[in-house]
Amino acid sequence: MKPEDLAEGVRAILSHSPSFPDRMLVVDIIANPTAGGFKRPRFAGKRKRELNQVVQKALALPLRHEEPQVYLHHTERCGHAAAIAQRVLERSTANGKDSLHIIMTAGGDGTSLETAERLVHLSEDQKDRFSLLRLPLGTGNDGSEGRDLGAALGRFLGPLTLERRPAIQVRPAEDGGKAPLWSFNIASVGLDAYVADRTNKLKSHFPGDSYKFWVNVATLFYDRAYKVVPLGLKAWDSSGKLVHESEIPRLFVALGASGNRQYGSNKRILPDERNGITVSQTGFLKKLLVKGSIEKGFHEGIGEVLHFDADKIEVSYPERLPLQCDGEVEELARCDFPLVMERLHGLYNIIVPA
Repeated sequence: MKPEDLAEGVRAILSHSPSFPDRMLVVDIIANPTAGGFKRPRFAGKRKRELNQVVQKALALPLRHEEPQVYLHHTERCGHAAAIAQRVLERSTANGKDSLHIIMTAGGDGTSLETAERLVHLSEDQKDRFSLLRLPLGTGNDGSEGRDLGAALGRFLGPLTLERRPAIQVRPAEDGGKAPLWSFNIASVGLDAYVADRTNKLKSHFPGDSYKFWVNVATLFYDRAYKVVPLGLKAWDSSGKLVHESEIPRLFVALGASGNRQYGSNKRILPDERNGITVSQTGFLKKLLVKGSIEKGFHEGIGEVLHFDADKIEVSYPERLPLQCDGEVEELARCDFPLVMERLHGLYNIIVPA
């Protein structure tokens, strides 16, 4: 499947969609043509079949009163999705209350992250003019609205509404000079960020889903790449009450925009309503057992695992440590701590069934 096939299918679906009947729809698709859903035959073929199925269902519905406007943009480099999204927001023709501008991302988690970051900076009086829909065209798709195009685009066959979503703002210490970062799925430090980094590097040479390979290898060798020493963790709830404070050696700490989230190609790292998790350091053999259980979402009864619910956490660490935000990784130095992760509410819209 090519990005042009996707754009043609989206145009056909929206031309017959009963969603938002009183609003003109303006759609910009930001597509990464090298994403797995376009380039890898197995993924591309499956996505094309899903798209065709939704198109056929849409064609059985009446035409909309007004033809939607659909535009396609190709990303060409890292950071290009952010630049395209910013240009789209600045030049949007959906400037009336009877118009809705939908920005669809068609790529991996990186494309979605770059695009969503632009939306959070909109002024409050502009936010409801725009909505985001993240299509599952990557190999992981942990932050997309549905695991397949049937779920993501099939929602346009019925009534829809806008729903405000939170995001995690990640703020390194000012002394380090790093700018704040954003996560719209899960942000974390430690072992799983190391796994994401190794996965990204391998994918640059051998495209595909190598997360399953690296989660096994990195679990065993993480201690050699990074020092595992006591890590200070504080957590506060939505009222500002301190709900947890401790300092012990930890393998990783993660905070999600909500609970019930996954990453690493559908690994259930946050299997219930709680949006925080930390795993303490343990022995070589126990790591293998803990790793397997966490991958499957079977966390209960594991002494090294602590779940918590928090709107804000602070991480202190005396050594360097990897950080990942929705699969994008960078290394934190000692001067970047204490690191603050905070869930901020109502930042951007997504489209959900009414």
